[in-house]
Amino acid sequence: MAAPTVFVSSTFYDLRYARESLKRFIEQFGYISVLSEAGAVYYNPKTTAAESCLQEVSNANILILLIGGRYGMALPGSSESVTNAEYQRAVKDKVPVFALVEQSTLSDYAVYQANLGSPEALAKMKFPNADSVKIFEFIDSVRTQTENNALVPFRTISDIENYLRAQWAGMMHDHLSSNSREAQVVDTLAVLTSVNTRVELIASQILRSVGTQMDRVYVNLLQAMIGNSVIGDFQYFGGSPTPGQVLRWPTVEECAMAQGKVIGEYGGPEDTETQYIISSSGAVTNARRRQMTSTYEQLRDELGEILELSGLKLDDVLEYEKSTTSIYAT
Repeated sequence: MAAPTVFVSSTFYDLRYARESLKRFIEQFGYISVLSEAGAVYYNPKTTAAESCLQEVSNANILILLIGGRYGMALPGSSESVTNAEYQRAVKDKVPVFALVEQSTLSDYAVYQANLGSPEALAKMKFPNADSVKIFEFIDSVRTQTENNALVPFRTISDIENYLRAQWAGMMHDHLSSNSREAQVVDTLAVLTSVNTRVELIASQILRSVGTQMDRVYVNLLQAMIGNSVIGDFQYFGGSPTPGQVLRWPTVEECAMAQGKVIGEYGGPEDTETQYIISSSGAVTNARRRQMTSTYEQLRDELGEILELSGLKLDDVLEYEKSTTSIYAT
């Protein structure tokens, strides 16, 4: 019977007792623990020991990352630590990561962050729970990932085990729920695809026979908007822009205001420059705003091309929307 493989990544000497406890903890679940000191890593004679560890990370189902006060051994020909490289390999290969950092090291990290604006003062500082500022840069690299970037402090082995026990239970629940949802979605999509194909065929035949040029152009405009991510963002916070509104307003903020909505500043704890977050109230991070702006501009260009090829003008679209019920809004 297959069992999940769990790779434990950390420096060895300062966290060896935590690693020993984790090995027992993992195996109590019936999972396979992979720790380099336990002989679980195959050291390919054709590669370096570090590369062999990285290959084991790629083969793992889960990676546990422990960050302590030692930066650890660097990769051959690089300043990057082996632990850092193992983490980056897990991210690259989409291996789920459960990352924890010693509370004392995290406290030093807070002091480091507070003094980033004073390089001279920072250079003179000694951090009792970190042997290199590269540890703090490593913590930054974990926290600024766009996904799988949770980093939890721990003081004792029990803290680690309690966190992992809760996380793995949640992962199992999510997996079981996802299987059920995916089955429902597949069934629903099959029905919708069939219905949608028939509706499109009927609609195209009707438009060819009785539709006006404006009808046909407006349908083309709607089709360009359907499925567009910025339209999905509008709908998420209660907006429903028409083709005429998108063509009329040059910025995504103006288009939102035309619908009585405001795209505001997100005030959560997440990094607003790297996290793509949008709330139901219309608050967005800077990263999400940039994405929305770029997508909105591309959509306006696409709608403009459709209109230009038809020989019609924006006023024609706006007048059409006034005189008819918007298919899109319906």
